[in-house]
Amino acid sequence: MAPNEPRDHHYVPQFFLRNFAVDQEKTRITTVGKHGPMAIWSERSIENLGYERDFYVHMRDGIPVSVETDINRRVETPISQSDTWAKIASGQTDALDRSDRAILYALIRHLEARTPHYEATMSELAQMASDPTSEMPFGDDERAAYREMRANPNLAKTMLNQMAATTAWAEKNFKGALMMVLRSPIALRSSTTPVFAMPAPQHPAMALPLPGMIPCQLVLTLNPTTIACLVLGDFDGAFSNREIDVPTAMGFNRHFVGQFAKFDYVRHLITPADDIAVDMTWAPYDLMENSRRKIVFRRRA
Repeated sequence: MAPNEPRDHHYVPQFFLRNFAVDQEKTRITTVGKHGPMAIWSERSIENLGYERDFYVHMRDGIPVSVETDINRRVETPISQSDTWAKIASGQTDALDRSDRAILYALIRHLEARTPHYEATMSELAQMASDPTSEMPFGDDERAAYREMRANPNLAKTMLNQMAATTAWAEKNFKGALMMVLRSPIALRSSTTPVFAMPAPQHPAMALPLPGMIPCQLVLTLNPTTIACLVLGDFDGAFSNREIDVPTAMGFNRHFVGQFAKFDYVRHLITPADDIAVDMTWAPYDLMENSRRKIVFRRRA
């Protein structure tokens, strides 16, 4: 690893987080952050959020290799300098159309696969594959691959880094996927695991490669007023851009709160103060303190 290689690796790109900034300089956002059993809403620095030391480092022949620079050069920079991102960053998401579909698809699949949450999920699947009584219907090839990952933890890290540094692994699903842009009348939430899987109505065109899979869509909040939903399958590349109503937007927001409450690796819920006390107490938290600058919750035992 080069001596001048960055070591604080943002698994949530700063160009993405700036869309949710609350100051003119676009350096700060408001989040609910986890602190043991406590969760605290406050204003925080984008630079100090959503990163881990040496997260994109794996070993090659005993030498540490970082793909942080490759991620910036190959994926982040092309997306952040695209016409599509210019529409999103300027709040002109009503102008997103079929020509923006490729960038939106790449962004969702990229942010899906580059986080500690995704890494933890890979590890959990590897452990499940070792259990012959697991309800997950693993094939023989999958069990063999996960067996190798369990025997060599560096292999799993290498695979994650390869997925983070390119979107080539996701290209085969692009052509048929359904993309929906949904514009909200209220402020939308996000998190430091920005893409989550949300249940979706079953459709015969959906890609459900394993028996018993629950139909889902991949959801990404693009900016405080817009969500993009991706459904993999044979939809002939369908695209739509429409407004949603307040109850639908509130449903998406509650899903983000639910993900924050359920998963350890969802460390920050990106949200304004609006309705956060209501939704956090709907989740397993009690309200302890509420002021203009700080809202404190304690997780219920």
